[in-house]
Amino acid sequence: MSEVVKFFLQLRQRVRDVQEQGDGWIVALFDYDPKDAASNALLSALHGEGAIKEIRRNGTLLFPPNLGDAGMLELRFDTGNLPGYFESYDSLIRTHPDSTPENLVVWEKNEDLRAGYEAVCKLLLLLKSKAEVWDSTAQRFFLVDQQAVEIPLASYIAKQTVCLPKQLDGILRFLDTAHLDADARWAFFRKASVRLLQDLPSDMRLGSLLENAANILDRAQQDHSLYLERFSFEDLLKNFDEKRLKFVGDLNQVLASIQTALIGVPIGFFLIAEKFKPTNGWTGQNIVLAAGGLVFFALVFLLTLNQGKTLKAVKLALTDFETEQKRKVTDKSERLKNLLATTWSQYGRVRWLLWAVRFLLFLFSAIIVAALLWCSIPAWQDVLPYAITGRSPVPTSDTIGQPKVP
Repeated sequence: MSEVVKFFLQLRQRVRDVQEQGDGWIVALFDYDPKDAASNALLSALHGEGAIKEIRRNGTLLFPPNLGDAGMLELRFDTGNLPGYFESYDSLIRTHPDSTPENLVVWEKNEDLRAGYEAVCKLLLLLKSKAEVWDSTAQRFFLVDQQAVEIPLASYIAKQTVCLPKQLDGILRFLDTAHLDADARWAFFRKASVRLLQDLPSDMRLGSLLENAANILDRAQQDHSLYLERFSFEDLLKNFDEKRLKFVGDLNQVLASIQTALIGVPIGFFLIAEKFKPTNGWTGQNIVLAAGGLVFFALVFLLTLNQGKTLKAVKLALTDFETEQKRKVTDKSERLKNLLATTWSQYGRVRWLLWAVRFLLFLFSAIIVAALLWCSIPAWQDVLPYAITGRSPVPTSDTIGQPKVP
């Protein structure tokens, strides 16, 4: 609390006939006594801070400390220079309809109005996250059903908030975003509100909504009960399963490519390895076979990288989907979690197979290189025989074929 507000609260106890005026002005009467040093100090301090804009006696403007003899003074206060102070809850609502200002001080002492104002702030905070359009600049929001209904935030007064605290907990529970059918619940609450407010002037809508919060909630709950009777859990499970099957389909596409690689890579390796022949040096046939095999394995490895990106995208989408499902509150949610767990299990198997293919590619590539070196280096061939036949000599350009003699 600022010092100027503390000074004002001391003086506020000594004034009478207090009247609130528009735009934050307060007019009050003060019985002035020049011998009252404390009151004179308060008047001077508040006038210096701008909290007291005018001091008049019989229409004549006075300035501290020259306030004349004892008598009645008319004081005009500017609450704009009293940060956090409000004479009444109605004046508080006019400037802060949806949020509590810092260092709040309300002279009007009424616990029902205080609790009502706090309940309104909580309700509007919830509606801010739900409403289709929220215009903070113009201090209004819209509820959009079959038509858009404008609701100014300052379109209520303090006495209309008295009954809201008793209904607030029920409204918050009903509109909790953790519910599996949270969107449907909000649609029913919005529809009940629009039905009540659409024919009222805009400056009466929020006040009417607060006064009739119990009726709106009751109507929304009735509509929701009818909705649940028509919309069984099996329908909900079907909708859930459609989303889950999309992830399963994506995983199956990756798995199909991996299965092809698991079959094709070993076959390609053995076909290439079979064609290698041990020689006394480097031969074109062995080099071409090795190069072709390495290129083949490199292309397959690039495909596995693309499959890895696809698998990562599936994981991110599946994680977001699981996070959304964990926020849902339902007696049947355990069944949905079990279905989701099977999808994660399939993801794990596909990921393991993808790494298995990559390992085989590196292993077979290394074996191809080793086979090329072994077939081209005679010293290696003496250590580990590769073929039954002896090594073939490297052909030379001056070799001349001789006809066989019968």
